[in-house]
Amino acid sequence: MNFSNNIEANKGQKKRAILGLPILGLGLTLLILALTRGEIKEATLSFVIGAFSGFLLDCLGVAKLKLWIYTKQEFRSKSYFGVVIPAWGIFGMAINLIWNWVYISEIAAFFAITLGLFTLHEIPNLKTKSWKYSVSMRVVIPGWFLLILGLRAVFILFSQLV
Repeated sequence: MNFSNNIEANKGQKKRAILGLPILGLGLTLLILALTRGEIKEATLSFVIGAFSGFLLDCLGVAKLKLWIYTKQEFRSKSYFGVVIPAWGIFGMAINLIWNWVYISEIAAFFAITLGLFTLHEIPNLKTKSWKYSVSMRVVIPGWFLLILGLRAVFILFSQLV
């Protein structure tokens, strides 16, 4: 019976890994585009801001306020730092690099990036349940808007300093 449970657990891990490929692909694509455009400083800064800010947000949202939990990578575990933190970094890169690359108004960029990243993250999560919210979507959706604006503002602030 234990052997059977291990097989099922491995199948579940493989499914989650496959569903995580779009995030990894996005990160690699952004990195390659940044390299070809000579924007490695912006890519690095965006990644670091995303990873660091994501960890701080998790400290607040997961540890203190209990707004969500990670069901597959326990908060502050090795797998959390190996999977979740890099995903936060890629998230930061996606926001800031794409925002700099699109030639549309700031408002249009904000809504397009928010909708795109929300879709890229939340739709696969419906299947994988990698994280679960303890609050309603009426709180989550406005939180996404604040998240995008916050990470953009931090990037703009730090990009002027470095």
